[in-house]
Amino acid sequence: MVALEQFDEDDLRDLSRRTDRLGVLSVYVNADLVHDPNLQGAAIDLKNRFRELQRRIADGTESGPSREVADALERLWPRIEPLVSPTDSARGRVAFAALDSDWMLLLASAMPVTNRLVLDDGPFIHPLLELLDEGRAAGIVIVSETEARLLEWRAGSLQMVSRMEHEYVEAPHERAGHIGGGPSGQINSPKREQRQDRERGRAERFVDQVTKVAAELAAERGWKRILVSGGERLTDPTISRFPQALRDIVFADTRVLNGLDDAALAATVTEWAHQQHSEHESRLLKRIRDAVGSGTGALGLSEVAAALNSGRVAHLVYDPEVRYVGTIGADGALYGGDEIGPNAAPGTPESRFTERLVERALETGARISPVEGAAGAELSAAAGIGALLRW
Repeated sequence: MVALEQFDEDDLRDLSRRTDRLGVLSVYVNADLVHDPNLQGAAIDLKNRFRELQRRIADGTESGPSREVADALERLWPRIEPLVSPTDSARGRVAFAALDSDWMLLLASAMPVTNRLVLDDGPFIHPLLELLDEGRAAGIVIVSETEARLLEWRAGSLQMVSRMEHEYVEAPHERAGHIGGGPSGQINSPKREQRQDRERGRAERFVDQVTKVAAELAAERGWKRILVSGGERLTDPTISRFPQALRDIVFADTRVLNGLDDAALAATVTEWAHQQHSEHESRLLKRIRDAVGSGTGALGLSEVAAALNSGRVAHLVYDPEVRYVGTIGADGALYGGDEIGPNAAPGTPESRFTERLVERALETGARISPVEGAAGAELSAAAGIGALLRW
């Protein structure tokens, strides 16, 4: 299996373009080993979904050469069944398999997925897009009096990236004195105040070093958000030293996370990431609505398709629960609904129009965020689809 955190945009673009004469089977398995240690429930659910698909093929309710499809599915089952093996630790397991060839892609994620089994002309990638969007990289900066740990959370997995020790420099011997105890006109600070000043200076220099390294890692590794935890004393001072360009993606957690073991820390960070993602989606939907008035936003399938055709979309948002309908013109342009091109020639109906929207967004370097419930929230009047535009 390929770890989801190693799956990049090029891989996603290639996957979105793949088709197969008999179809591609997309399988998502939620392997919850905590509540289902032997994955018996997951195995039963997967088999039931597979058998139901076979039944629909046999009944002729699925399009395509049913006999070939049925035979191909039967051959494929031994390669799908291991997805519910309890010996694998991955929580989310995803498979894409072509029925007319030996091509198959297996992905593993620490994040859960909703059980699905879909047969279509190409891969059903919307749940995967949701995983990648919610699992976008985050930097975790944990600062204490003695050290700083810089970690990366990506797609549910947490790994150490850098560890920095706060080097203690022993102060030179100083004679304790009283204020005003020196020669006439000279005021000497007590030894304790001098030591506190030195410690404060060292702490500030250490935090400067930590934020400098964190900013460099954010640029190198593509961190989209940064969580800073340094207790009551160090959290705010650390955040204040981040470059201004990063301040909007830096978040505070004043709890002392330094004492958590690896499992507890990963669970805590993952919970924060999910919460932050929900808040991010709400802000994103509002940004799109607000941007429409200034001409830098598009709402509805027609406007979004036109913006994708001209490469103007910077960030595409759509509701994965909505099946968008449209056509493709002779020149490859996308048209929503019953729209036609400028030459008045009708386009070719596209049964996987949402996939074509996503593919066009990937080709033009746009970011993509499937937002469940968008059609019933801020974008209700636009069927849940909108975009932030480059110009």
